[in-house]
Amino acid sequence: MRTLWALAIVALAGCSGSEGRVDPRIADKSRPLVMLTHPAEPPYSYTNETGEIMGTDIELARKIAAKLGRELKVESVVFTDILPRLKNGTADFGIASITITEARCRDVDFSDPYEENGSCFLYRAGTSRPRMSQIASLRIGAEADTVQDIYLCRHGCDPARFYHMEDAIAALERDEVDAVYFDAPPLRAYAERSGGRFVATPLVARDSYGVAVDKRRPDVLAAANAVIA
Repeated sequence: MRTLWALAIVALAGCSGSEGRVDPRIADKSRPLVMLTHPAEPPYSYTNETGEIMGTDIELARKIAAKLGRELKVESVVFTDILPRLKNGTADFGIASITITEARCRDVDFSDPYEENGSCFLYRAGTSRPRMSQIASLRIGAEADTVQDIYLCRHGCDPARFYHMEDAIAALERDEVDAVYFDAPPLRAYAERSGGRFVATPLVARDSYGVAVDKRRPDVLAAANAVIA
């Protein structure tokens, strides 16, 4: 837990400001801002019954676009595509409960944290509660390339990796994994809706979530920080 907090502090120190390159997209006010999200994490970002992407992350994105006087285009992608697309300039920013880390700051800029939360385990009721000290001997599901995936590996676990958290939950339902490790709010929501079939543990580690921004878009970074403030 202390390691993650230390990484967050280092990341915040090194994530402000862009590389100083002027991007023509800044001056083109007619171009919508492209925001990437992974809509599988209620209440942050999810798809409702009509197929509309909504959630608190989307509301934050709309406020950032409004701050810049720009239209907003929301694109649904798998989580692993967000940072590469920001790095190659095919999107302007991403919001998807992205934990601020020193390694990610090499590819994108991060806003100030807009939420402090953390990760927990989700497991089947009636089975033993998973503990980090036991994970090397357990079958743990995680979303690929997330901070939870990295954290599990650092603690001696080779997790079963999924590109969508719903697939990990389905694997837990089928007894193919013993637990799922992910952001606490969506896992708690799954537990509440499960009718007692799933249980969410208290926080195992704390994380800081930030808006990830293309390094060539200091205007978006400044707008995000202004909205968050």
